[in-house]
Amino acid sequence: IEKTLPTAAAAAPRICVLRLSALGDVILAVPAVRALARAWPEARVTWITSPPMVSVLKGLPENVQVEAIPKPRGLGDWLDLRRQWKDRRYDLLLAMQASLRTNLLYPLIHAPLKIGFDRPQARDGQGLFVNHRIAPGDRHLLDGFMAFAAAAGVTDLKVEWGLQLDAAAMAWVRQTAGDAPYLLLNPGASKPERNWPLERNIGFARAAMERHGLRVVLCGGPSENERTAAAQIAAAVPGVIDLAGQTDLPRLFALIAAARVLVSPDSGPVHIARAFDVPVVGLYASARPQKTGPYKALEFTVDAYPEAVRQLLQKDPALVSWDTRMRDARAMDLITVDAVLAKLQHVLGV
Repeated sequence: IEKTLPTAAAAAPRICVLRLSALGDVILAVPAVRALARAWPEARVTWITSPPMVSVLKGLPENVQVEAIPKPRGLGDWLDLRRQWKDRRYDLLLAMQASLRTNLLYPLIHAPLKIGFDRPQARDGQGLFVNHRIAPGDRHLLDGFMAFAAAAGVTDLKVEWGLQLDAAAMAWVRQTAGDAPYLLLNPGASKPERNWPLERNIGFARAAMERHGLRVVLCGGPSENERTAAAQIAAAVPGVIDLAGQTDLPRLFALIAAARVLVSPDSGPVHIARAFDVPVVGLYASARPQKTGPYKALEFTVDAYPEAVRQLLQKDPALVSWDTRMRDARAMDLITVDAVLAKLQHVLGV
């Protein structure tokens, strides 16, 4: 590392971590924050994130403080933050988000050492606002966040989440979904091209109930598209419990943590499930599951990404860049109901 923590602060550094969103990325950053807290038990670690995330970042070490700020949208917001932070001093800033709005926050945070992403990941000119970068490499997103801890000098990079569920949310899950095992189906992702076709979600839900006697519960966000898709699945498959759009973040976490298995495309719930050791049948065709799938738990993932690259890009999947994403919705058409059912059988051991 070219720059190191000041000697006087090495035992008890003041560390600032900035990762505002999105939900899956925030969860993937938790192990890196825990690694920092383990390395310096006397440190003061301030994690700056967005307000919705505070409700689920529970159970972190005592020397980690979670601070919420709204994502700045205008000059007034930046000026307010400048006033709020003008007297703060940190020894180290981990700039774990690279976007135009967040990059403009980094000059407002006073720290002699500011670590940002490697060049391929440092979008929107992040390199102009930091003075050190993490080591480059083709890796999972979680390992990318852990590389920040490594760049700061942390050697114990053990992956731990240790998040705590909200008691009221857990009670709501028991009341709403019952105590019997259930399959949690997340039919929607933030990007439409990552979604599995509606008719295949319907066919899979029906088969899971008929063949395995599993109750199927639907989760999803409050957007019109997500709620509509879930409602159509529930209407087509009697007995499905539709909870899409009905969960705040604590309830979503509790719902995922209590599931027998989660079936989901490339989306935040995949990483929440992994944090609570819930098996994930991942539906991946638009991105490499080795980068964005359930961390070190890909045995149940349906991986159609190589075939999508061959068919839709007419390229060798071994030769395209690690970060290549499929922007074509036809990629998810390559995942069949039978392939997903086979992975479900693997999870259930039948």
